Amino acid sequence: MKSAGKSVGPASNVPSGTPSGGDFFAAAQYSDWVRGAMRALAGRPNAIALYDSTISEPSDLLAGLVAKSLVAVDDDGAPQLSSRYVSVFANGNRFLVDALCARYDETPERLQTVTGVTGALQLILRALVKPGERVLIENPGFKLLTNLALEAGAAVDELDRPAPHFGIDPAQVAARLTPDTRLVILTNPHNPTGVFLDHATLKAVAQAAATVGALLVVDEVYGDFARRPSAGLAAKLAPNIVSLASLTKVFGLFALKCGWMVAAPEVLARIRAGQPEGDVGVSKLSHAVAAHVMENADTFDRHWQAVMTATTPVLHRHAAAMRDEGLIEGAVPAAGCLYFPRIVGVADTLALTRHLWNQVDLLVAPGEYFGLAGHVRLGYAGDAETLDRGLSRLHAGLRAWRDR
Repeated sequence: MKSAGKSVGPASNVPSGTPSGGDFFAAAQYSDWVRGAMRALAGRPNAIALYDSTISEPSDLLAGLVAKSLVAVDDDGAPQLSSRYVSVFANGNRFLVDALCARYDETPERLQTVTGVTGALQLILRALVKPGERVLIENPGFKLLTNLALEAGAAVDELDRPAPHFGIDPAQVAARLTPDTRLVILTNPHNPTGVFLDHATLKAVAQAAATVGALLVVDEVYGDFARRPSAGLAAKLAPNIVSLASLTKVFGLFALKCGWMVAAPEVLARIRAGQPEGDVGVSKLSHAVAAHVMENADTFDRHWQAVMTATTPVLHRHAAAMRDEGLIEGAVPAAGCLYFPRIVGVADTLALTRHLWNQVDLLVAPGEYFGLAGHVRLGYAGDAETLDRGLSRLHAGLRAWRDR
């Protein structure tokens, strides 16, 4: 039976309806807020955005790889696409699958390529969850996961990840399960906080889920930030774990629309049987490029590692200064590109972030969009100099808010 907790719809404290008059802070969904923010930023060249949750796109690396690898010439000098340009209709691009298996120490029968984590989740939900059956999803969290489950007709229950540590108690998971629970969905590292769950915790959660016949789905798009890829994805830990990942966050290659899911063959067979048409959005061209990327993954790994080596000390320095002044609380995570500090004395972070935008030309993501007001989400995987200036504005803006 279920313990304390609640079933959810839209996040509390977030405005309802569609924003009007260009006020993107009235957006009901984070995605709408981001779209409005991007339009607003285009009109403010001096503004700084610190809400991005991905490595900045390595466009130079991508262009060089495409120019060097994707197009070749035949013996007559005519251009032709590389051998990686193959059908994805049956089991995905075989070169991409092989490269992913080598990176994550997996086997092809346990891996299926998809357009991304969103596409994979839609497949899983449509295949394995009947309308009215239950899905347990973390809070605070990335509300797109909840929205996808609701759109599939599932009933959504919350699994609290309490501040300040945002961990998970497997006993609490067990108490929140019901005979109708079909999926438990977690992010690891956690979006929005960056907290990383260890293998023991994931195994214990999977064991709890197994008692009601549920699967544990782990969104690991940030996983390579926190552990060596060769250590493997969470799906290695238990037969009822499904791992999801993509090139979007760590590599910053969101334009390729390339993701994958890893699970026991019998679990993948259930998903395919429930959705035999598969992920119809997979692009033959994008996944050919992705195959070349993964065959040259070391190059892209060095890029994101260099970015994080430059930006992480900047965040630590500013966060320590703001904590010392009593403006924020919360430790910077050990790895990743997200920070979710509590703003001391502030309950309405929509109002605060609007103030920061209007007064200091800074955009950070209000915690209301992730289910926890009083916090903001910062991304720090861009340019170190811009991050330094942005965090200086945040410090000044928080001080002004407190002293107003």
